[in-house]
Amino acid sequence: MWHPWKRRIADLEAREQRLIDDLDDARRERDTERFNNGIITRQFCEADAANKRLHGRNVHLTEQLGKAREAANDGALDEMGRRLDRALRACARYRADVDGQARLIRNQQQLLDTFHGLDTPAVAEGEHWQQRRHDKISGVTR
Repeated sequence: MWHPWKRRIADLEAREQRLIDDLDDARRERDTERFNNGIITRQFCEADAANKRLHGRNVHLTEQLGKAREAANDGALDEMGRRLDRALRACARYRADVDGQARLIRNQQQLLDTFHGLDTPAVAEGEHWQQRRHDKISGVTR
């Protein structure tokens, strides 16, 4: 026979189990929220630090831009342009001088070769003499 108090106990046990399940769900949800809050806080701190760095960089670039505008108004850029033009002309002169020196060196080397007889046909024919040697071991290259 089923007693009403047994039914009441069964109802209370079922309610207790539901409350325990609800408590477990609430704890899991709380732990998830704490974890997510930690991530969000860390990301916010990183974003705030990046924002502060960018603000400092923006201030620095704004100052540099102001200085550049002042320099442009003062004619400093024109002076810099003139200096660059002078430097480019000097570079072209130096380059021409280097080319002239290289030609002079080649001509002097040719005169020296002629003086010592190194530009004769006999020397040119003997250029590959090692390849025609009679005592050369076959299959060996140097």
